[in-house]
Amino acid sequence: MTPALAGVLAMASVAVGLMGIPLLRDRGPIDRLDSGARADREREGSAIRRLVEWLALRLGPRVTPALRSSRRESIDRRLDLAGRPGGLTVQRFMGYKAAGLVLLGGPFLLFALGGSSPLLALLAGGLGWFAPDVLVSRAGRLRQERIERDLPDFLDILAVTVRAGLGYRLSLARVAESLGGPVGEEMLVALRQMELGASRRAAFEALRDRNASEQLSSFVAAQLQAEELGVPLSEALNDIAGDMRRAAHQAARRRAARAAPRVSLVVTSLIVPGTMILIIASILLGSDLQESGIFD
Repeated sequence: MTPALAGVLAMASVAVGLMGIPLLRDRGPIDRLDSGARADREREGSAIRRLVEWLALRLGPRVTPALRSSRRESIDRRLDLAGRPGGLTVQRFMGYKAAGLVLLGGPFLLFALGGSSPLLALLAGGLGWFAPDVLVSRAGRLRQERIERDLPDFLDILAVTVRAGLGYRLSLARVAESLGGPVGEEMLVALRQMELGASRRAAFEALRDRNASEQLSSFVAAQLQAEELGVPLSEALNDIAGDMRRAAHQAARRRAARAAPRVSLVVTSLIVPGTMILIIASILLGSDLQESGIFD
């Protein structure tokens, strides 16, 4: 092991130890609730976060113009699926990628120039560059899954509210504000677009385009069709919610059916060889085969 690599491992060990200090000082959930706002301010004012934000602001405008239009549209689409956390834009997202490349790849590059392996610098730089992509893609996937999970309940409550005599927009706003979550956020965005002059069709088509949820697309299509044909909206919402629950049950059964071969593969490839190795090792250690000279 080279001295540079040993130094890097020592730095990583110290960093892990420092990360464990807040866990040792934690007094429990009650104290976290009392000091939640103060902890948020401390996180926002941390040195690492300020450094990342500073680098993102400086590097984002320099990296973004080099993007192709197709790449920019792809990033914009993924940010829409993730709900644009923190008002994230394409320029700021590219700034985070460049900041990760500089912060992780830069120190390892210095070690590489000092005689260490350049592969570490390449791996660290790649981790810093692609980590924002992985995080945004994961956030988008989890958000779309939650939309599909929460939408049937949202439609049931919306149908009850409409049947009680409230107008559709007022019912939609009240249910969205009460339930919250990704579904409520998307509905409130559609309502703001309608308040700014967009038609109901345009607002809900934009809602469908911002998300990849099949359940949400079905809701928008059925709602627009019910509006054109004059079908009572409460009945249409109940029918849509029932169809969504049946589709969710079928999807859960398909996932369970796909999980069985994966479990069998894990058992076959990992557990069985490990068990055989333990059995053979036990036989060798518990007998006199090693002392008999057969393996010499």
